[in-house]
Amino acid sequence: MPVVQVAVAPGRAEYEKVGEFLNIHENRPNGLIHHSAAELPNGEVQIVDVWETRADSEAFGARVFEAFGKAGVLEMVQERGGPPPAYDVFDIL
Repeated sequence: MPVVQVAVAPGRAEYEKVGEFLNIHENRPNGLIHHSAAELPNGEVQIVDVWETRADSEAFGARVFEAFGKAGVLEMVQERGGPPPAYDVFDIL
């Protein structure tokens, strides 16, 4: 069953720095259906990911936390409560 996760990054610079380590545009994670990021009026970045399965989401989570560490933002992410929850999707287009 697909799952959705909604997360917020502190800012675009932090999002892009983590993105450099993840390189998801050239190394697409298994099970990723959709990824989008939008800059909010307050400067934060809202991220929406849809995964084929909860297991795919969890597998990518380890890769993300490694990238957070390399980018120097792991502590900031942990202060925000860690990884976002994954919710079962009941409708997708």
